Amino acid sequence: MKIDRTKPDVLRVTEYILAQNKLDKPFSVQSADREDLNGIGRHRLSQIMRDICLDPEDKGSLARYTTVDNTNMDNNFCRWQLNANAYFGYLSYLSLQESQKSNITATRALWFAGISAFLTFLSIIASIILG
Repeated sequence: MKIDRTKPDVLRVTEYILAQNKLDKPFSVQSADREDLNGIGRHRLSQIMRDICLDPEDKGSLARYTTVDNTNMDNNFCRWQLNANAYFGYLSYLSLQESQKSNITATRALWFAGISAFLTFLSIIASIILG
């Protein structure tokens, strides 16, 4: 799976978590840092995951599994889930992306309609002149 490195870190991590859930593949902070999210760094990745994820197991497991220290607790593989704010925020982002595509399509359709109206007007004028 390839994550677009031009996107902001939070968006990259969100898309990575959703992709791993779709594959039903557990991962850890350390494994994600080595794989597709290489470049974000374990400390930054942990910080982002604390903000956007639910506790993967029992209460307090989010803080425990996203703490980067010598205990290597951040190497525990879990099935991470986004919290409601992160998930619905991501859905809003996708909706905005789709609406931008729709706006481009509507603009093109309007442009073609204008050309069609202009050509119709020209054909009316030509028929009057040649009449």
